[in-house]
Amino acid sequence: MEYSKAALAFQRKIYLAWLIDQSPHSLLSLQHTTGMPRRTLQDTLKTLSDLGIQCTFEQQSGERNNQGHYRIADWGPIDPTWVSHHRSAICSALGIPATD
Repeated sequence: MEYSKAALAFQRKIYLAWLIDQSPHSLLSLQHTTGMPRRTLQDTLKTLSDLGIQCTFEQQSGERNNQGHYRIADWGPIDPTWVSHHRSAICSALGIPATD
C-alpha cells in the first residue's frame, strides 16, 4: 500500500509519542528502537505539537546537557489506545520493526 508523505509523517509522530508514553526514551534509545535517523527523530519530536501532543524533555539532575528522557504530558486529540491497537500496521507503513 502506498502512503503519502503527510500520512507517513502523521504515523511517525503518533508512533514516537506512543513509544515515549510506554517507557522513558532518550534520542539514542529511540534511534535503537526504531532505526530512524537522529535528525528525523529530532524533527518529528519538534513537531508533535502540530497534532496537539505535548512532549517535554526531562533533564536528569546532575547530568551533563541533553541527558534525560522525553515524556508525553498530554495527548491532545489523539487516542493512545488506538495507536497501541494499530502499532503493527503503523510500523509496517513506516518500514520499522514493531515493538512489543
